[in-house]
Amino acid sequence: MKTSSQRTQDILRRADARRAASAAVRRRAVILAVAAGLLLFVALQLVLFIPYPSGLPDISRFAGSPYYGLMQQLNSLTHTPPVYKNNFEAWMGALFPAAAAPEDDDAAPDASEGNGGYVEVTDNQTDGVIEGDLFKRTQSHIFYLQQKSGGTSLSAFTIAQENSALCGRLDIASAGGLSIEGYGPAELFLSQEGDTALLLLSAYPQEGRQVYTAAVAVDVSDPAHMREVGRVYVSGGLVSARLVGEDLLLVTNFAVGNDPDFADESQFVPQIGVPGAFESIPAEDIFFDETSLQPSYTVLCRIRFADLSVRGSAAFLSFSSGVYASQQNIFLTHSYAAESEACGEVNYTFSERRSEIACVSYAGGGLAYRGSADVAGTVLNQYSMDESGGVLRVVTTTRSFYLGGDAPQGAFDSNAAVYAVDLSDFSAAAVLTNFAPPGEEVTSVRFEGDIAWVCTARIVELTDPVFRIDLSDLSNVTFTETGTIEGYSSSLVDFVGGTLLGVGYGEGGAFKAEVYAHAGDAVISVAVYERAARFSEDYKAYLIDRERGLLGLHLFDYADYADVYLLLRFDGTALAPVLELEIEGANQNVHATRACIAEGWLYVVWGEESILAAPVPGLA
Repeated sequence: MKTSSQRTQDILRRADARRAASAAVRRRAVILAVAAGLLLFVALQLVLFIPYPSGLPDISRFAGSPYYGLMQQLNSLTHTPPVYKNNFEAWMGALFPAAAAPEDDDAAPDASEGNGGYVEVTDNQTDGVIEGDLFKRTQSHIFYLQQKSGGTSLSAFTIAQENSALCGRLDIASAGGLSIEGYGPAELFLSQEGDTALLLLSAYPQEGRQVYTAAVAVDVSDPAHMREVGRVYVSGGLVSARLVGEDLLLVTNFAVGNDPDFADESQFVPQIGVPGAFESIPAEDIFFDETSLQPSYTVLCRIRFADLSVRGSAAFLSFSSGVYASQQNIFLTHSYAAESEACGEVNYTFSERRSEIACVSYAGGGLAYRGSADVAGTVLNQYSMDESGGVLRVVTTTRSFYLGGDAPQGAFDSNAAVYAVDLSDFSAAAVLTNFAPPGEEVTSVRFEGDIAWVCTARIVELTDPVFRIDLSDLSNVTFTETGTIEGYSSSLVDFVGGTLLGVGYGEGGAFKAEVYAHAGDAVISVAVYERAARFSEDYKAYLIDRERGLLGLHLFDYADYADVYLLLRFDGTALAPVLELEIEGANQNVHATRACIAEGWLYVVWGEESILAAPVPGLA
């Protein structure tokens, strides 16, 4: 038996052992806690501060694709680098917006009796090359395309003098997950037999931001019972179209979004077809090079009017604006900035706007890229270009800039130029530059044979000269002009008796129509009509009758606060009203009104149910 002292010693030893074991447990817990804390700290550092990838996404897995070169170009153009360097910056930026990355200061700023056949009402630029419009007509009917907030509709009106009326209407329905809305560019064509209408409309998917152009075929042989008979879609928004013989030449703009999925061709290659059966434009028909600096295409398709089958296609990366069609070629323009170091030891650069003009032949059964020309300046619109005898003549507004801290005074300049491009090798056959007063820009152009009529202006000052440029001898290009006159023309029209009609602005911004003639060594004004009224600058909104010297258009009269349709006649000495009709309910929409003359009567349409007819004095 243990003594009391021994028992006490055992108790103390057991207590010391328990304390030692407890201390060891605590030491292990502390070690584990410190280790866990260190691991958590390292993990947090990894989560917060590991840099986001800053290079281009790796797309080498697509190296075998025929579009691989295109993918590489688009990858560099569409990749969006992270706004923040890591998660810490991203989370702090979300919590405290003021801490977000700063902006880059250097960034750049009874109708069932049939129609009787097609009758041309659109003033086409090129003979035999028909342009789209909001209305077309046959011998017996007018067809009018209207877009409004509720959607898009095609209306048919009888041509029956005072008994003219709406006889049929077709609302264009959405289909295949693509919505036809009541906005965006739209054009209407009619077959030569007058029994089929082709509508070009904007279509939008229910999901995503992609835009398509829908070509919708409508049987209008019975205008009282019109019906859709076919539809095809092309990637991109409508730019323009031409009807040549049995084929439609359709031009769209297709923009590639940021960071496209290159496994999905529809995100970066233009498509043609119908939902569920789209086909990509072949890689060999897509044109681009190192100067293609925008992730957008101009898409050109040749579509057979009768069955909407595709007969050819081409796409140009970075082409995006004007379209002109001659009788054999279609020309697509693209403007870009060209920079070069200024001469001398100075701290600034010189920059100018230039335009590349691609030429595609449609003379055969399909489309064939011929080449491109590069000219100084920007091309205003289709009327600034004209092909004659294998030579493309083009008028541009030249713009130059001096950039940098030591840039000279007057660091911006603009003027005008004319280029004649030999289409056999796309070289410059003739150049005329700086013929306008310094600081002016081109506001309208019209070619008439070997004559180019050009209006230039300082728009803010509402003054302009009109130039008559003689291109008959490309080795000796000459010009005459009006000198400075009030206002400027937004449209020039070769008119009756060899005169020139200018439609645009007069003093104070009022509407002005003016007739010019070439007299000796000058261009002179021979007749003017002015009115305080709003008008459309859209040339398609005008009725032009050169044979009778007539100009018709919708005006919103400021004095009477009324919408009127005005018909002017030039009799050789004066430009005066011959007919004026009030068009109720037009709501100042001067851009959508259309009119034509049939058998001495003027027919005006401005809505899906609105038509007005009146006899034209001296014609009916």
